[in-house]
Amino acid sequence: MDQTNRKKMDLETSVFQEILTAMKSVIGERGAALHEPYIGEQETVEILKCLDTGFVSSAGPAISQFEEMICDFTNADYAIAVVNGTAALHLMLLATGIKDNDEVLVPAMTFVATANAILYANAVPHFVDSSTNHLGVDVEALDQYLDEISEMRDGRCWNKKTKRWITHLLPVHVFGHIGDLDGLTELARKFALEIIEDAAEALGSRKSQCHAGLFGRCGALSFNGNKIITTGGGGAVITNDIEVANRIRSLATTAKRKHQFEYFHTELAYNYRMPALNASLGVAQLGRLNALLLAKARLSDAYKHAFKRAKFVNFFDRPTGSMSNHWLNAIMLNKNVANRRNNILCLLNNAGFGCRPVWNLLPELPHFRHFPKMPLSQSTSLANRIINIPSSAGLLKGVPKDV
Repeated sequence: MDQTNRKKMDLETSVFQEILTAMKSVIGERGAALHEPYIGEQETVEILKCLDTGFVSSAGPAISQFEEMICDFTNADYAIAVVNGTAALHLMLLATGIKDNDEVLVPAMTFVATANAILYANAVPHFVDSSTNHLGVDVEALDQYLDEISEMRDGRCWNKKTKRWITHLLPVHVFGHIGDLDGLTELARKFALEIIEDAAEALGSRKSQCHAGLFGRCGALSFNGNKIITTGGGGAVITNDIEVANRIRSLATTAKRKHQFEYFHTELAYNYRMPALNASLGVAQLGRLNALLLAKARLSDAYKHAFKRAKFVNFFDRPTGSMSNHWLNAIMLNKNVANRRNNILCLLNNAGFGCRPVWNLLPELPHFRHFPKMPLSQSTSLANRIINIPSSAGLLKGVPKDV
């Protein structure tokens, strides 16, 4: 082995050992998955209760109870439970008037479902850059970019380059952190954009007493098995707009007109309803959500302290002025070791600690390569440097078995 390769391996080992030592000081020696659901006895109680009612599919008391609990927790006027977060995104676009070939401004650094939903609606994703401060949309850069490539026509935003309307802005609360929503609100007002939020990762996150998903017209939540609470599979739309709520509920239930016995469907729609069995699991999970949020906040604070003197990485702390749910904790590699990220990840996973990179930037994926994008310098840097570390609510030493 030549000297150059040996130095690279020595550097990777040093970074790996620094991360491993910090993680073990917080969660112990035995290793851990990235994020596991927290299931207790009450989940079994609620599922059995649902089975006893006989309503296990798309109707019944469990769904109503789950939706009411979501409203109570988020302070939303309306919640519509659906089959998953992707369906929620699709429905929100349709319910807020998206048209074929409309452009939707969406971060390049997000899970693929965010932009897939735009394609489902026959619209066009237009990828934008993210901020290194909060991982959300970089408002200042986007404002300058839209000034350059668009003009207002009859109160609407027209893309001079692509000859299409830019109608929607779809921010994402990455890892549960709320970005610059005040700035985005002003930008949306300036360019006449409809804000709908991908809050899939942000149940429990708030800013200025407003829950994630309620800054714009509506927001999508996810209850997948890796989220802070789970219904197995599932999602929801939250909104304070009764017209949007009614439209989404109709589209999610095959647009079936209410009738004692007749099957009459008013338009092409979707069977996106959440099954009651899933909702019953969600009822129990929501009942422990405040305790989960507290446990995850303690874990995040412990990690922050453990990485305080690290030489090769920085712990990504929650943005100031907001309350995060700390869904996934993240560390940032220094730029001089970013090109060794994958080898470091291999070492961490081989040691039994479920760590992952952030998603590939969406314009790098085959089915998104030809869509418009602004310069993505910050997203590119973030994607090369972010590592998510184990973040389950029950990891911290001293957390009670049943939170």
